[in-house]
Amino acid sequence: MRNLLASTSSLLVLGLLTAAPAAAQTHTDGDQADADVIVVTSQPLGVTADEVVGGVEVVNRRHLEDNLSGSLADTIAHEPGVSTTYFGPAASRPVIRGLGSDRVRVLVNGVGLIDASTNSPDHAVASEALEAESVEILRGPAAIAYGGGAIGGVVNVIDGRIPEERVEDGLDGRFYASMTSVDEGETAAGRVRFNAGEFVINLEALTRTADNYDIPGYAESDLFRLFEEAEHEHEDEDHDDHDDEDHDHEEEEHPYGTVENSRLDFSSASAGISWVGENGFFGFAVKQSDALYGVPGHAHAHGEDDHEDEGEDHDEDHDHEDEEHDHGDVRIDLEQTRYDLRGEWRDLGEHIERIRFSFGVGSYEHVELEGDEVGTRFTNDGWEGRLEARHTPVELWGGSWEGAAGLQAFNRDFEAAGEEAYVPPSETSDWGLFIVERWDRETWGLEGGLRLETRELDTPTESRDFDTQSFSGSVFVRPMRDTFLALTLSSSERAPTDVELFADGPHVATRSYETGNPALDVEKALSAEITARTTIGEWGLEGSIFRADYDGFIASFPTGEEEDGFPVYEYRQEDAVLSGFEGRIEGPLGSVGVFDLSGELTGEYVRGELDDGGNLPRIPPLSFTAGVTASTARHDLHLEAEWADVQDETAVEELKTQSYVLVNARWTMEPFDDRGMRIVLEGRNLTDQEARVHTSVLKDLVPLPGRNFRAALVLDF
Repeated sequence: MRNLLASTSSLLVLGLLTAAPAAAQTHTDGDQADADVIVVTSQPLGVTADEVVGGVEVVNRRHLEDNLSGSLADTIAHEPGVSTTYFGPAASRPVIRGLGSDRVRVLVNGVGLIDASTNSPDHAVASEALEAESVEILRGPAAIAYGGGAIGGVVNVIDGRIPEERVEDGLDGRFYASMTSVDEGETAAGRVRFNAGEFVINLEALTRTADNYDIPGYAESDLFRLFEEAEHEHEDEDHDDHDDEDHDHEEEEHPYGTVENSRLDFSSASAGISWVGENGFFGFAVKQSDALYGVPGHAHAHGEDDHEDEGEDHDEDHDHEDEEHDHGDVRIDLEQTRYDLRGEWRDLGEHIERIRFSFGVGSYEHVELEGDEVGTRFTNDGWEGRLEARHTPVELWGGSWEGAAGLQAFNRDFEAAGEEAYVPPSETSDWGLFIVERWDRETWGLEGGLRLETRELDTPTESRDFDTQSFSGSVFVRPMRDTFLALTLSSSERAPTDVELFADGPHVATRSYETGNPALDVEKALSAEITARTTIGEWGLEGSIFRADYDGFIASFPTGEEEDGFPVYEYRQEDAVLSGFEGRIEGPLGSVGVFDLSGELTGEYVRGELDDGGNLPRIPPLSFTAGVTASTARHDLHLEAEWADVQDETAVEELKTQSYVLVNARWTMEPFDDRGMRIVLEGRNLTDQEARVHTSVLKDLVPLPGRNFRAALVLDF
């Protein structure tokens, strides 16, 4: 498999060298498209971004490169309504409106990743930001189009591995390279695409490496250290033979200035080929991904367990184990091979406008290494397919009626074996049928959808099956030009996952002993959302207000007991409410000399409450980001400040997270008119402030990076 990576990388380098002389003649800039021509492909009807009835964000390739921050989730976390599970720089998953895990689907070209990222927050997502040509973010329930696993939203990576169109000048490509100071990181990615008769071939490769990253202070939060010191004092009182010198030594061991075991080494390579005709395309691609990364905080949990097990009567053995532990950090060695088929046919007759399909097969494996020894092995072999058919628009009752129907299905065979196999082997099969229709009379219109889904989960000892139904209805109006208002009501249902049903064992990543509940029922949500987009003069405004009432929200709750040195958390269902808003305002601020000034303000807020009292865990706080950009023909200077409020509306056993302000600056320049070259110089967290992400399980052990400088070179041809 690694030979595939080397071979494809060699082909990519060869393509880049071959294309270099033609770069100046073939460069085109398609990244500056206006919002009114951006079609949201994740929406079955292919509606433009400013006409979608719910919250949506389309992040283009240039924006991803300018805001690159390691993983896919961390790169898009600055978008309104989006946060990250931040389990260090390697393993992060998107959180949308306070919901993550199996409530937010991360897709590639409309189908699942076939990885293990939903099973545990320390499992990396098998997709990188630099692999994307664009990323579409659907905020709020997307269960109609993508099933119960999208009850919180969708992040769809459009990667272009299977070309849909012919290359205009016969050959094009892109190359990105960067270095970062905070972790001595190096990233390189490239793509070459060219015509070969009636076929189009696409070759890509990527590598991302980094060392342990720097932080401005202690890795552990102040509150965490206070609680830890209180526990040590209590142990001192109970054990007269515990001397003060040992206690002082423990205090000195708090990690400072660096997040230990946060190194990473990611690489991927892919090759795709498509037949492209006048009315469609059909293509195939193969992709190989490899990763080796440290799991910060994982060793800390083991260390506590070892300390309790050894006791005070084995000081010499304990010291010896500590020495070994320093050289036995927990790492994850990940490997995935994926094959994809995609195609589309248009203008198929009087009644069918388009048929599109995607099908992916993946073989995923990762092992958790303790030193050089294999602790636990995770495998996930599966497939997912999606078929959509859109009927030809018809005139009805003075308006245009269009719609689409489809089928989506997946199967995954998941197994964990070893010391931390807290879930049994399981097979999950899911089938769904959906239909979405829209009637548009220009000044107002209606949209509705229905999805029927069935899921079966089987383990060697137990089986469960679930039937779910989700439906939605929207009314939208255009009271004036460039103004769009929509009200959406939806009922969404989500079947429990294998972890929620069958977990039984210590889960070191979440520092808990998790017990599933095979009697769990379907999770149901009634949601209401108001979406508004308008312009006032040259300023654009958009925002959403939402509320979701959950009947039987599934979550893990503390029982107050301990098992294997961990607090016991059990999965059960409670009624809950999530509500909040997100918004964006942007527009021109005038001119200063040769610079045109523009400004942007974004904000978001989520409140998660249990009906019986208390708060849902890991809900992001109120936050705002304000930015100013000064632009000329060749230069963009951007300065922004990110503010996050203190989060003290916490769940049981959850510590509050302090407020922070991050100041970032970026200088982007295009030194030549026709060479397709761009240079990005960026500074993040310029004031070197300690910042912690409340949506992270490791927030009290792993802060965000300190002051960081990035230099990047982008070449288009």
